[in-house]
Amino acid sequence: MPSNAIGDSLGARVRRARLSRELSVADLGALGDWPESWVREVEADRLTPDRYSSIDRLADLLGTDIPWLLGQPYRSAEPARDAGYGAVPALRTALCRTDLMLSGHRRISAVAEPVPMDALRAGVFRVVRDRQAASLRAVMVELPRLVEDLNTGALDAADTAELDGIHRLIIETSQVARMALNKLGFHDLAWTAAGNAAAAAARLGDPLMLAVAAWDRCGVLLHSGALRQVRVVAEAALDDLRPGLSSPDPQALSLFGALNLRCAVAAARGADAASAWEYLGEADRAATRLGVQRNDFQTVFGPGNVAIHAVEIAVELDQPDVALRRSADFDLTSVPSKERHSRHRIDVARAYAHIGDDASAVMTLRIAADDAPQYVYGHPLARGLVENLLRRARRSSFDAGLVGIKNEMGLE
Repeated sequence: MPSNAIGDSLGARVRRARLSRELSVADLGALGDWPESWVREVEADRLTPDRYSSIDRLADLLGTDIPWLLGQPYRSAEPARDAGYGAVPALRTALCRTDLMLSGHRRISAVAEPVPMDALRAGVFRVVRDRQAASLRAVMVELPRLVEDLNTGALDAADTAELDGIHRLIIETSQVARMALNKLGFHDLAWTAAGNAAAAAARLGDPLMLAVAAWDRCGVLLHSGALRQVRVVAEAALDDLRPGLSSPDPQALSLFGALNLRCAVAAARGADAASAWEYLGEADRAATRLGVQRNDFQTVFGPGNVAIHAVEIAVELDQPDVALRRSADFDLTSVPSKERHSRHRIDVARAYAHIGDDASAVMTLRIAADDAPQYVYGHPLARGLVENLLRRARRSSFDAGLVGIKNEMGLE
């Protein structure tokens, strides 16, 4: 996995954490159900774990957190690879101020004048649009001021009819912040953003918005490797939605399907194949009932996104042939999100690498990087895939442009 400093590779971090836990290589292999040779290869940086299940399990057994293990965040001095890390301190301050305000602490806004609701809505529209376009830098540049503007609006409108609308905008903006921070490797701060969305949803008391907040929290929990908690949180929200499914509102059906997809991914990362495919089946039935691709509450839910998740699940369960077959069975352009397109192509590239078709893996990753460079260059599995392909050093992958991708990622 990529490193941020000399001698600070993933393998070195695994070894350091293993020794601090007083585990031998054999002990760690036995605990994780890995061959001892696999652990040695990882520690020697001859192999990078290429599934979240392995990364999550390593972090758990070593008693460390996933961002540290992966070496996140992957900061770069190159402007082309700048995904907006410089905005993180200001965003942290703004999100913490939102948390305080939603907890009842007022008169702490950093902005002197309230921003009109139309301007707030326009700002939220822009960051949602940029999120779907996988433009992380644009999102991060806009977010700190937008969050502070919403803080001022929520403060000054606390006793007005606009308050519900402001809370809804806080939820939307917090969702975008959660996504961007997860992608950058700041999972603790992403949890603050998700908590703000949950607090605003609780203020509204709208069952759908509470389900949205649960879906968003599951996104942080997945990135943090808290797989059991994902299913607990999502199942509670699903139980609340089920009574209305006989004749559901399309938005409720979208949320029901999206929550099932969260559970499917968590089950796949936990090597629970039966549950993963069962949850995916529930999501597929919801998508079939909808009949169209939707994007309620930024879930991008619909038949296309179910198909994308089927590929992700198959790769995570080490079924690359299933992943490639399923990826050929749907039209990716039906999904209105470049972010999802890029994530899907990373999964397809992983599937090609698993069957030894390194050239196709590189070409697929090249398309993803051309489409959404900031997203792909900082994606842990994309970076790990490139490192593994470099180690195999096959002529076909170099001919397909592997070195160019490595240089763009800033890998040594």
